[in-house]
Amino acid sequence: MRLPQAGVVWTYPRACAPLEDVRIEFIWDELDGQEVSVQLTDAAHQPYFEQTVAAGTGTAELVVKPAGQPGVHLITVRTTRPDGSPYTRYGSFRVCAQTSVTTDTGEFDELLELLEEGLRQCLDVTQVNGKQRLYYKAADNTRQNLAYPAFGIDGLRYFIGDVKSMFEAIYDNQWPDGRLPDHVYGDNYHPRGPRKLRTCMADLEVGVAWGLCRGWQAHGDTKWLREMLPKIEAGLEFVLTDPLMFDDEHGTIKRPHTLDEWDIGFTEEGENSLTDATCKFVLMQGDTAQLHLAATLLSEAFEAVGDPVRAQHYRRMQQYYYYRGNELFWDGTKYIHHIHLDEFDHGDFDESDQLAMSCSSATTRGLADHEKAVSIVDEYARRWEETGDAFPWWSLQPGYPDELGYFKRNAGAWTRGEGEYCNGGLFPWVGGELCRTALAHGREELGCRLLRDLLTVLKRDNGALFTWYNLDGSAAINAPHNQTNYDPWGYSPWAAAVVEELAGIKPASKLMEQVICAPRWAAAGVQTAAATAHFPASDTYFSYRYERTSERTTLWFAGTGEQVEFSILLPEGQECSAVSLNGEAVEYRVQEVEESVYVVLSCALAGAGEVVVER
Repeated sequence: MRLPQAGVVWTYPRACAPLEDVRIEFIWDELDGQEVSVQLTDAAHQPYFEQTVAAGTGTAELVVKPAGQPGVHLITVRTTRPDGSPYTRYGSFRVCAQTSVTTDTGEFDELLELLEEGLRQCLDVTQVNGKQRLYYKAADNTRQNLAYPAFGIDGLRYFIGDVKSMFEAIYDNQWPDGRLPDHVYGDNYHPRGPRKLRTCMADLEVGVAWGLCRGWQAHGDTKWLREMLPKIEAGLEFVLTDPLMFDDEHGTIKRPHTLDEWDIGFTEEGENSLTDATCKFVLMQGDTAQLHLAATLLSEAFEAVGDPVRAQHYRRMQQYYYYRGNELFWDGTKYIHHIHLDEFDHGDFDESDQLAMSCSSATTRGLADHEKAVSIVDEYARRWEETGDAFPWWSLQPGYPDELGYFKRNAGAWTRGEGEYCNGGLFPWVGGELCRTALAHGREELGCRLLRDLLTVLKRDNGALFTWYNLDGSAAINAPHNQTNYDPWGYSPWAAAVVEELAGIKPASKLMEQVICAPRWAAAGVQTAAATAHFPASDTYFSYRYERTSERTTLWFAGTGEQVEFSILLPEGQECSAVSLNGEAVEYRVQEVEESVYVVLSCALAGAGEVVVER
């Protein structure tokens, strides 16, 4: 029996992305006008589509938009023989989800591709304590130092499947008192100093706490999370009780006098050790903001493992550090660099005017509300115009002047003159966090400008992104012996800016069960776009296709989660007249974010859906 005699189901293409048009063709000699029912079932064996079409002579076809769980999707075709008896045939196609952006302009597609490749170039695999670990080469640190897993996870989780082993490696080397080392090397790596050591910096325990939770959102392994939580809490307990880490008078973390979050400690005479009580101590906003973020995510984690008492404990901690951080550090325009606990003579230099690197991440860590976020972004923009520097990515603005004598200029490796490295040089991760904040808080055009500037830098430098840049925008290197062309701390927030803020797909819970979809393409001049945010660790995703005309904006959407909240940016100066969901009129609300206007509505995720915003 030949195929047309038996009946055969073909698909074009055979493998596709979510929502990509797939043409299904059923060929059978017995078809002659009867009804043909087509049902699709996803890789989790859940039906998500069914439609009946009228057959032609010898063929029936339709076009579908795949949704549901990625993997092989089953096609079930049901019809009748000429004698009226039922007849069924089967086919299949494969749905493959991956984090991506495709637009009619092409520039943001190229940018995300460069960011993804840069993040992948950071990755390496090594053995620690006899176990294989995936990790990233951290900024200008030595290779095979696995001690900084948190600060690249926001972007990496969209591209890699293993977001556990880098955290396991550091917790496997935790000291009995809860401390975490800031150097953990692979078994085959032989540094000059100890294989495991620790300096007086509290952001490691706190950063690993929130970073592990962000990674858990991507893989969703609650059993693993339950095993890791006691280790996380031991680290936080050490930070919150150790006299070199915590200031009882002010009720928050302290640290040696450093250049904001960068581990360069110094006194009036110059640089000094970070390892003992001889340091001059300060309170630094970024540490408190990280405590706030860790508490936020740990409250969600303890809810997930069924411990409401600890969840409530961390909600109270979150509220406390939100209040404390803003009370201590907000000066009415921005967050100040730090508060001195020990007397420190800066001469005539006004340290309170410094715009410090952790200001850019205060919003993404949840410390700054909308009003403060706008003030911070506007202050960056004001200083950008005032200084004429290439980009507003400053580690400090201004840096400490050379005449204070804290650092030597042009001193070879680790030079830190004013405007260099962490003393006022340009750090890409600062720009990335600023971009995320600008896009999310009504400064969308500025956010798009920052993304385009980054694309120019990446194309100029063969896709590389370095730890820091001179004020003229040229790449600079402080540690040639540890040089890497690919700095994950820089790539990660920029990748998050494209995926979560410009494309606007932001997970609101683990495994994208709850998703916020806030596409901001109207601010970027994009008319048509397709975007997918995908967690390879769990093969979960949310995807949409976007089309904007002069009369309406249309989104076709699908995902593996349960609920999505849309917040769709309208073109400047336009209003919404009606919204429909899957062809039916629905209620919506209009939200103003500064001068920007968004149309907001929520719906369940079930198969492929369609939202139309009429203007």
